[in-house]
Amino acid sequence: METINGITFEDWACACANLAAGMPENEVLNVLGIELPVWQKTSDEWSAKLGDMMAQDMSIATKYGEYFTNPKQGKFARANSNTMLLADALAIVSDFDTYQKIFWQMSKGAEVGIDGIQILQTYGLTLQSWSSVGQHYSQLQQQMMDENLSPEELKRNYDALTQTSEKWQNHWGQHYKDSKADLAGDIDF
Repeated sequence: METINGITFEDWACACANLAAGMPENEVLNVLGIELPVWQKTSDEWSAKLGDMMAQDMSIATKYGEYFTNPKQGKFARANSNTMLLADALAIVSDFDTYQKIFWQMSKGAEVGIDGIQILQTYGLTLQSWSSVGQHYSQLQQQMMDENLSPEELKRNYDALTQTSEKWQNHWGQHYKDSKADLAGDIDF
């Protein structure tokens, strides 16, 4: 397995994912057993190499995304952090209906100035865990709309996905209809 400064692609990607999820850099360095200058050089080199790797094999992009979905792999499998595992996030967002509920609450809330991160926090989710959940349900939607399914099954799946999405879009649209975004309300001219 190829390494850069002793760091595998998996460990580098998981380190990046854990950093994105809020793990302090010093904890990442401890898990990897390296100093900051080595991390910076390693990260720069893996970042540069990633593009070439994806040009040769697009499945690398999928694999990289999987590390962000579950950064508790490789050297980070037992790392203590507040990074939520996908299984824990899916216990909160257990079905497509709940996913659409939160998705549209964030979308319609953003239109009136409500911070999506605050909405996620009310569900016990972080931006990282929400991203993982989003990738999970995106894959589910792709499976439901697979071109190898029968036309009847595709229509049934399409209708179910659309109805769920429209239900929550309308619900949160109504919920926030009288709210107004006042992004400059605290500025005096």
